Amino acid sequence: MSIILITFDAGVDIDFQTLGKILPKTILLTLLTFFLITVGTALVGPFVFPSFTIIELLILGTILGGLSTVAVAGIRDQLGHNGYQRVWRIMTLESTIVDPIRVIMAITLIEVALHANIRPIDSVKDIFFILLVGSLVGFFLGMLWSVVLHRLRLTENQYMITLAILLQVYYLAEYIAGNGGGTMACFMFGFAISNPKLLSRWLGYIPRVDVTRLNEVNSELSFALKSYYFVYTGMIVRITQTYLWAGLIFTAMIILLRFISGSMVGKMFDLDPHETRILRLTYPLGTSALVFATLPILYDSERVFFTDPHIYTNLVFPVVLGTIIFSALIGPLILQATEEKNKKIKEI
Repeated sequence: MSIILITFDAGVDIDFQTLGKILPKTILLTLLTFFLITVGTALVGPFVFPSFTIIELLILGTILGGLSTVAVAGIRDQLGHNGYQRVWRIMTLESTIVDPIRVIMAITLIEVALHANIRPIDSVKDIFFILLVGSLVGFFLGMLWSVVLHRLRLTENQYMITLAILLQVYYLAEYIAGNGGGTMACFMFGFAISNPKLLSRWLGYIPRVDVTRLNEVNSELSFALKSYYFVYTGMIVRITQTYLWAGLIFTAMIILLRFISGSMVGKMFDLDPHETRILRLTYPLGTSALVFATLPILYDSERVFFTDPHIYTNLVFPVVLGTIIFSALIGPLILQATEEKNKKIKEI
């Protein structure tokens, strides 16, 4: 529910021109980070768990290769926008795009381990299909709902009605497009509602939608759900001594690789130095990683290949906790120290 509301809020908060500007940056950042973390896990993993095969490590890499929408929103609220809305929009969109990529790649690798009859091109087609169909479903239904909101503009409780429709949009996109299509649909649903001018050519008028009111109510409800999310995450985390050091190693690896990918994208697209630093130091994992860690259990319930599938959840728990702590506490401290240093240099 939290992911649905936050991706919807991200879509409402963005206009057509901004989306066109940040989409190339986001796609490159998403693919580069995902690739580096997946390959990096396969390279570092043998030193941590020598008994793991390459394909088992690649599966672990796909699980760790995506940041959390909810955690990003929480850190954004903690640090504030400070005139850097673009970089937060990039990361929110990144977290939306990366989920279907992680799901498809993880399932593909599991199928290869179990059956060894999956072609890589099929996985690429599946990812493209999920993103495209999910986007079309969300955008089309968003345009239709903006017309309805125009007619309901004088009625009360518009947001609760919109929320009910949003849930149906999510589940419909998941059913039509597949796992991961729902979050993309929610993003495009919000985007279509907040850009009613796109409909003016066909309708002959611009639908009047109270986007400000939608944002206000959505922010309040999102805050309550984000608070519940962080409390719940703390309750389910069980860190054992066996996996603690492994989790710390993978956390350090993720931070380093994100620093590399953030630096590359910032340099290629000439981003503001502060925006680049935020990209480098903010990469929190979340519930999606915990959910994806159960995929080996679901697809190999008889433990034919994965003799101990629960090892993934034991590994992912400390990594999720470590990346959240770094992104929420240590990262902002580094950003603040760097900002103060830059001010002193300018004064001199």
